[in-house]
Amino acid sequence: MSKSRRIPLTIWGFVAGMCLFWALLASAMLPGSRGHDFLNIYTGASLALDGRFADLHSTTVQLAREQQFYPGRDVLVPFVRPSFYAAILSPLALLPYQAAFVAWVALQTALLIGVWVWVKRRFGPDALAFAALFLPGPLGIGAGQDCALILAIFATAYELSERKKYFASGAVLALMLIKFHLVLLWPLALLLQKRWKMLAGYCAAAAVEVAVSVGLGGIAGAKQYLALLQDKRLERLSPSPELMVSWQGLMDNLNISGSWAIGALLASVVAVYILAVRNAPLWRMFTLTALASLFIAPHVYAYDAALLLVPVMLTIYQSTQKATRIAAAVFSMPFTFGFALAGKPYSIVGSLGVLVLWLFVASDSMAEAEAPALATVPNEA
Repeated sequence: MSKSRRIPLTIWGFVAGMCLFWALLASAMLPGSRGHDFLNIYTGASLALDGRFADLHSTTVQLAREQQFYPGRDVLVPFVRPSFYAAILSPLALLPYQAAFVAWVALQTALLIGVWVWVKRRFGPDALAFAALFLPGPLGIGAGQDCALILAIFATAYELSERKKYFASGAVLALMLIKFHLVLLWPLALLLQKRWKMLAGYCAAAAVEVAVSVGLGGIAGAKQYLALLQDKRLERLSPSPELMVSWQGLMDNLNISGSWAIGALLASVVAVYILAVRNAPLWRMFTLTALASLFIAPHVYAYDAALLLVPVMLTIYQSTQKATRIAAAVFSMPFTFGFALAGKPYSIVGSLGVLVLWLFVASDSMAEAEAPALATVPNEA
């Protein structure tokens, strides 16, 4: 349902104040991100622009190219995205490095603001305040990441599904495979809900992405990519596990490292997820799947949670349970992920917050499933 009410001046003032705060935060982070997270993105774009897809994921080639853009760099910040994404990024390398960095930050900022506009139209003016409070998006921009792009893709997929454009929605969801570890449960969700058109769109787009990547880099390039992902020398890709907002952060803050405990946790989450998502309405399927996929994934930091802005808004404005709406509102507050600044064990708040919000939504779903008269059959026509 679209909300067209005018935005009160108080909300305009609040959003402006939050934007100023986030801008100050980003300004402190951008000098470091220019030589780190953005460096690997520009390197991937540069190699793609040169047509060097066959050795796009070679650590030696990447390091040599990074040293061209950032002299004195002796530690690789690897480009670990698939080849098709590097091809999409390639126009970025037409700009000099410094100009490309400015353009990149501007693009991510525009995408985040675009999602905020969608939030206002979809949920009403007061929702804009919750959106402005949500830390992960601005944090990702300050880090030089592409989390705002992932958020925009996810919001678009939901909007298309609400309009019953299921095949297109599934195809857009598959674009999130640029960070494939964040979408682990989506094929399962579409299967359990018998959303065949969305699944067809997802599979078709995913097949195209794989075919394009293999076509660009060849079988040798694909093998090189898989080798990079499994390279134990790149453990620096996962620094400070206590800061992660997935199971890794939860377990590290609790000082639990046993494989049996980790396996039991992940198996329990997946089992409850299967029970909760089967008959969930569309908004709850998106919410449950986004939260659970992020929680069970490895290497997930606070900026990756930017895509959770959509589930948060959906839960606040569409859940019928007051406690669940309150949980989502609390989750949207900056301190949920800001506790990372306090260090271990307080940094557990981020990962624990993801798990708790998911449990609230999952329990509501299972409670409704026990009342057949209220259960929603989500099959597509």
